[in-house]
Amino acid sequence: MRYARIAGTFCRRVFRIAMVLLLTITSWLAVSIGGTAQDVIRIAAIVNDEIISVFDLENRVRLVAATTNLPAREDVFKRIEPQVLRIMINERLQLQEAVRLDFRITQREINGMIAGLARRNKMTQAQLWAFLGRRNVDRSAMEMQTRARLAWIKIINRRIARQVTVGEDEVNDELVRLRQLLGKPKLRVAEIFLSVDSPDAEPKTRETAERLIQQVVNGAKFDALAREFSQSTTAGRGGDLGWITDAELDEELAAAISVMQPGQISQPVRSLIGYHILYLSDRRLPTSENEGRQKLEYRQMNIPIPTNALPEEIESQRQLAQEVSQTAQTCDAFVETGRRIRAGGMERIQTVSSGESGPLVELLLRQAIGVSSEPQKVRNGFAVFMVCTRMEIEAGLPSRQELEVRMRQEKVDLRAQRYMKDLRRSAYVDLRQ
Repeated sequence: MRYARIAGTFCRRVFRIAMVLLLTITSWLAVSIGGTAQDVIRIAAIVNDEIISVFDLENRVRLVAATTNLPAREDVFKRIEPQVLRIMINERLQLQEAVRLDFRITQREINGMIAGLARRNKMTQAQLWAFLGRRNVDRSAMEMQTRARLAWIKIINRRIARQVTVGEDEVNDELVRLRQLLGKPKLRVAEIFLSVDSPDAEPKTRETAERLIQQVVNGAKFDALAREFSQSTTAGRGGDLGWITDAELDEELAAAISVMQPGQISQPVRSLIGYHILYLSDRRLPTSENEGRQKLEYRQMNIPIPTNALPEEIESQRQLAQEVSQTAQTCDAFVETGRRIRAGGMERIQTVSSGESGPLVELLLRQAIGVSSEPQKVRNGFAVFMVCTRMEIEAGLPSRQELEVRMRQEKVDLRAQRYMKDLRRSAYVDLRQ
């Protein structure tokens, strides 16, 4: 086994050397062909046994400029090129890892994600392609980016997310910590984070941060830049940290935020691990508006009336609803009864807050837990409601379920970040730019 691994490593190195020699020769020969053909052949980077061509890099740079509202100018392209190349290297590693794990990405999945992106930007897919075409972006750039994102999602879901759990004690401890922060002003903050991997990288990383700030000042979208360039686990959310207090930030970041007004962007802030760019979108003072509110979980059983039903058929359905109202005494019995009479809707648990208004809220607030309501006439029949749980909403705190979901996602994000660092650390990467 040991000799087989050594032989495999030797073969891969020979393959890389042969590829570099071949591409160097063809690149030399391509000088007489012309600029475009030469860019297709020239190498921007080698990632293990694969290349990223200059054509691929320049195409992706134009895509980033288009999607982040940057001006389509050569000087802008050159400024963002190093960061874009780093992203492309990471994506190539993600795709290679997906192949190693035998995770396949279909063209149908790619088309579906691109169609979703178009809808979020209020476009059809055809309009999206036309927009990119006007910015001289070949569609292969977006398809490759989408393929890498889908591959990484599958890797994270199957290799990490399934193994991540959040214990009840962890949720309790976090609730205690959040209660201690009640009464402090809340901040809505987004970030772009650039890591400093070595002392030599410090000047270039700060320069990149300053350029990103200037691009926001010139009209680029902060959330789009965060998705493309941030190395934080919040990148997928456009850098959004959500509503937080300054006590949840590192001391350096809290100091920077303290002198900012909503709508402002910070200068690069140095922390122990890199540079942060902060955007403060809102600040709000604590209120007691949630005090005394309740959150209700309920089930709704729908007993339909057939189209063009006769009066006696309508009465029969009303009596059936009345029977349910008088017999079901628990939420489980409510569901079983609904299944027995082939009603609909009762399988789903729905929620409502006492802070909301309307006849349904008023009805549910009057209901005791586990007691069916009187039949209510609705558009297509009768409905019976049952409140299953009633919980007090603690002002300013998320529910246990919301908190558990958030904590679990944070764990997944951190493990995914370490996974990516391990892939990068073990890879053969040769930058030719």
